[in-house]
Amino acid sequence: MSISSPTINFPLDETLKRIEFIKANATGIILEAKRIQKEMSGIRSKTDADELERIHAADRVLGDIFIKFLQKAFPKDGIICEDRESIDSQNDFRWVLDPVDGSMNFVRGLPLYAISFGLEHRETPVGGVVLVPAQDSVYSAVLGEGAQKNGETIFTSSISELNRAIFSPNLPTKRAHMIQEIMADLSGFLTYARSFRRTGSFILDACWIAEGLMDAIWEKNVKHWDVSAISIILSEAGGKLTDLSGKHYYVGLPELVASNGIIHNEILNLLKTVRASVSRN
Repeated sequence: MSISSPTINFPLDETLKRIEFIKANATGIILEAKRIQKEMSGIRSKTDADELERIHAADRVLGDIFIKFLQKAFPKDGIICEDRESIDSQNDFRWVLDPVDGSMNFVRGLPLYAISFGLEHRETPVGGVVLVPAQDSVYSAVLGEGAQKNGETIFTSSISELNRAIFSPNLPTKRAHMIQEIMADLSGFLTYARSFRRTGSFILDACWIAEGLMDAIWEKNVKHWDVSAISIILSEAGGKLTDLSGKHYYVGLPELVASNGIIHNEILNLLKTVRASVSRN
């Protein structure tokens, strides 16, 4: 049973067909991702430029595979993919693809990365599948139909107090210019939260929140392909995803908070308070 109710009209049968197709092919996708990671992580980068090129190469290689896979199955669907020209749709469906979230982990051989297939109808998210190859995990949801992991219904945690909550902190790669704000955030949550965990993949962290393993994350510079699938998975599991003012996420927000839903307002209030201490709202 779904936590949320659909607020839009969309063809449920066609949406389910697409989501179930990804799930039915998940094993093959996971095996291919593991194979490519094994090949790429066997090469050690000597410089930052080398590593950056390998990160982009991982996105390109996996992106090519997944785009061809989607085009063969649903040739009229549009596709948005990280670092790619958009493919226009000839119907009302569009895929929003992140070939590998946690790409630095991927090229270094770490198991903490995810593959995300978001599905939109008339530019509104209606479904999503996230694959976590190292755990052979498949997270999925369709608007109004609930969220699942490996076919079993999942829900966010029931944690209602910050001092019992586990957070994933915001640590942007390019952070020197905002270090005061980041330190204020961390100080606030170190004071009130139980603990921190961070995988290096926003999508994986968000899946763990949907599953109730963690309770919240706050993050800057999250892109459309990072959030399309997880916005449905998280909301259908009972969670919330908003900007710092509490506006529900869709596209174009500079900073996001994802949570189990219960402690969401407390998180927003804490961030506003600590940001005020450094005169950044």
